[in-house]
Amino acid sequence: MIKIYGTSHVSQESIELIEDAFAEEPDMVALELDPPRLEALMFDGRGRPDGDLFIRLLEKFQKFVGNRTGLMPGEEMLYAYNRGIQENLDIALIDQDIRVTVDRLKSIRRKEKVKAFLSIGAGFLIPFGDGMNLEEIPDGEEIDRLAEEMKTSFPGIYQVLLEERNQVMAEALMSLQEENPEDDIAVFMGAAHKKPVSEILESEGFEIGSKSRLEEEKQ
Repeated sequence: MIKIYGTSHVSQESIELIEDAFAEEPDMVALELDPPRLEALMFDGRGRPDGDLFIRLLEKFQKFVGNRTGLMPGEEMLYAYNRGIQENLDIALIDQDIRVTVDRLKSIRRKEKVKAFLSIGAGFLIPFGDGMNLEEIPDGEEIDRLAEEMKTSFPGIYQVLLEERNQVMAEALMSLQEENPEDDIAVFMGAAHKKPVSEILESEGFEIGSKSRLEEEKQ
């Protein structure tokens, strides 16, 4: 069975969710990571491909958010990876290679990149004016709203960062489950990916596990 846990890359609550998931004793762990990004997390940035100005600004904004919450972007994935190692579990990295994602972002129309560039820059000055609580994993309605806003305002970026990677991760999970049909697979991915990836898997006949205790308490 595949059990997907939606995390927030800058939320301390994600660590609690990961501990909750490991308490259910999974047979295997799957992470929203690829080898270069795991190496970058483990060795403080080494292994990350150089990006253009837009990519670098996006990373700086993520770090800005991480400093406000006490959890740097991606640290929850590294935490889950280390927990998997401690439990002697097989760990699968299911995300698209970051170098492919960066190349795809570079191909987005210049007009959209400039608009996104300005929006990200504005976030430093007026951060999170919509009342988001960065210390908690956003709920389903909030995720749907933000995803729809992103799709409307930045369709190219939405396709690259969400739709394409959702498909890549769903296909990787299908292969994992088919190769290990008796295993319970604990999957950790950003909360924005959880619903669409689950829907892809369910449409292909794969069973998705129940929510964790922490996720049920948030309902």
